[in-house]
Amino acid sequence: MRRRLLGFVLLFALLSVQAQVPVEIRTNNVKARKTPSTTAAVIATLHKGEVFVITADEPYWYEITLRNGKSAWVRKSSCTVVDQPETDSQVPTNLTNPIPTISNQPVAAEACSAKAVPADWNVCPAAGSGGMYAQAYVQKNRLNVPCSYTAMNVDDVLALEPLPQSVRALPDTDAQAQYLKAAETRAVMVEGFLALVKDGGQEGVNCKSSTRLDTHMELADTDSQDPKNNRGKHVIAEITPWFHEAVPSWTTQAMGNYASYVGDYRASAQVHPPGKIRVYGYLFFDEAHATGAQSWRGTAWEVHPITKIEVFENGIWTEIGGVQ
Repeated sequence: MRRRLLGFVLLFALLSVQAQVPVEIRTNNVKARKTPSTTAAVIATLHKGEVFVITADEPYWYEITLRNGKSAWVRKSSCTVVDQPETDSQVPTNLTNPIPTISNQPVAAEACSAKAVPADWNVCPAAGSGGMYAQAYVQKNRLNVPCSYTAMNVDDVLALEPLPQSVRALPDTDAQAQYLKAAETRAVMVEGFLALVKDGGQEGVNCKSSTRLDTHMELADTDSQDPKNNRGKHVIAEITPWFHEAVPSWTTQAMGNYASYVGDYRASAQVHPPGKIRVYGYLFFDEAHATGAQSWRGTAWEVHPITKIEVFENGIWTEIGGVQ
């Protein structure tokens, strides 16, 4: 048994070295250290845009090879793994709940071109106020607007794999870490009924600003029930400040015209039955909500950020606003 375990460890190490996964430094003045510890000696200072090869992977740290050939350790929150070309065959299938197969919404090539909303990272960096959720904040602050999406409904999102709170600290070779990466690269269109719209709180992702707030939206799978009674099956979707600036019509007040409740679930806050809606954006796993009983949401998976919104009115789907 010991020999078998040793063989597995050696094979794992060999595969890790052969993978030659590149990583890009996210910000300036990143400290590269002798060992994976914030108290270890600094042996180099790295800068935004520099790319290195990962040689080892530990929780919260990558070992990289510097230009001089020496090894050093950098915090995972300070860098981004450079995406490699992916195919559906690379999506992990050994977990309980597979990621939905891609089925692009029909969009004529001439009707869509690659675009992104502007952002001033001097106002608030992509990693927000940093801390233990810095890697997640970078995902929340994505700016690209895709041309194609995976079609899903509320139940599809609820069926995604429930991941642990520590998933972003897992080695890249872990099946759950791979599932996270594969899912979060997916642009999705989720169709449901808009149960609630409200301003988000002062969150680290937005540098604790009291004015730059997300718009928090909750989607239910039915309009035949008062949504305050089925919150345990809701899916969360968020409009970020960068998209608010790019699409001024996406205010919390404006989105409230299509929601059943605005602000909270008090009886006085109910406007009308939930409107049918499609939110487009990126799948995101909010690990802060990964543990414990969720009485007010059905899953830690979200659509975050939202990149496009449609509502069903008078028998047709109508886009609200839109990134120019």
